[in-house]
Amino acid sequence: ANPFAISVLDFGAVPDNATDNTEAFTQALTNATGGRTVLVPPGLYRFAGNLTIPPGVTLAGSYDTVPSHDLRGNQPLTDGSVLIPTQGRGEPCDIDCTQAFITLEGNAGVRGFAIWYAEQETAQLPVPYPWSIFLRAGNAFVHDVELLGAWNGVAAVAAHRHYIARVQGQPLNIGVFVDETYDIGRIEDVHFNPWFSSAVPFVHYQTMYGRAFVFGRSDWEYVLNTFAFGYAIGYHFIERATGSMNGNFLGIGMDLATNASVQVEQSQPMGILITNGEFTAFCDTGAFCGRDNSPAQVVVADTNVGAIKFVNSAFWGPSATVARTAGKGTVTFSQCHFDSWDNHLTPDGKGYVSQGTPAIQQLGGTLIVSESEFTHQSAGVNTTHLLLGSSASKTIVQANIVTGVLAIQNQGKGKLIVASNADDS
Repeated sequence: ANPFAISVLDFGAVPDNATDNTEAFTQALTNATGGRTVLVPPGLYRFAGNLTIPPGVTLAGSYDTVPSHDLRGNQPLTDGSVLIPTQGRGEPCDIDCTQAFITLEGNAGVRGFAIWYAEQETAQLPVPYPWSIFLRAGNAFVHDVELLGAWNGVAAVAAHRHYIARVQGQPLNIGVFVDETYDIGRIEDVHFNPWFSSAVPFVHYQTMYGRAFVFGRSDWEYVLNTFAFGYAIGYHFIERATGSMNGNFLGIGMDLATNASVQVEQSQPMGILITNGEFTAFCDTGAFCGRDNSPAQVVVADTNVGAIKFVNSAFWGPSATVARTAGKGTVTFSQCHFDSWDNHLTPDGKGYVSQGTPAIQQLGGTLIVSESEFTHQSAGVNTTHLLLGSSASKTIVQANIVTGVLAIQNQGKGKLIVASNADDS
């Protein structure tokens, strides 16, 4: 036995999927002060209220690593520690909401269980709930947790040095949100897939409005090996009252982004560094896409002033365009692969048509494209690789491999350098 651990069963918890366990868990957590662990044995624990994990306390379920359940066939949950929140159903909760099922204080953590929203819709449009987990103080952590039917997943706000790892599931509105972080936070091995429900119109909310990862103010955020499928935006970088972020992103992916795989409204001058990324942005011809937004892999807004750098990353589709970049910062693509752009969903939603859309549209700022590969050729129209808009400042296109003939439409008055590219001319 672990002398530093206590069980929720000793405080009256009943894992029968009927009893309200809020008070029993609260009593166990209150008695675990001093850095002890509260153990949650396997079973279905229902809650009518919320939980707060005190400083230094860990709430631990039965899973040694993150579980993964496919509930699309209405299979029952029959294994492991499962927490079932019911409070706050239908109450609006978006990015500024601080209500949560589980709130973590400093040095507190949760690990080893599934959070299942058993009363969430599965076919009709989803309903909002509070955040599943809210980290609100330094060194709080979440790892090996599954989110089934969550409206919002994990928020880390003023949680400096937070650690979020091995989280899976299907958050519907926001997956992970970071803000007001002034010392290095870490996120790794987070994977979101539509295995709670992919029914229509349920999943259309997610593909029209959902965001997998949202970053406000964060200094030196490190993000490793993350992936999401079927959201309006995969990685969204925004300006908040306290500022924007800079960070290092390695091995990240987004599949079936219906607006943008990566969308940058703002970043700090030192910027956002993305290496070994894999991105697809498209409106599918099946059930996932609710409407065609002519998705792009990368969108950099005219408000951005920071550097956005992609290295050794791949972009494919069928997307409408690879990138639309604006603002005053520099966007760099180095040693990247570009394929399958200029694909627009037909009115009947059963196929794609080419419209001559360029791969990269530089509408402002500075752009560098080097040592990359363009492999796509549009059907029935001329293939365009780059469009330089009237507000484009500086552009370097060098040492790229191009299938077909490199085509650049220059509508601007800025400085353009094109050198050492290898095409089929």
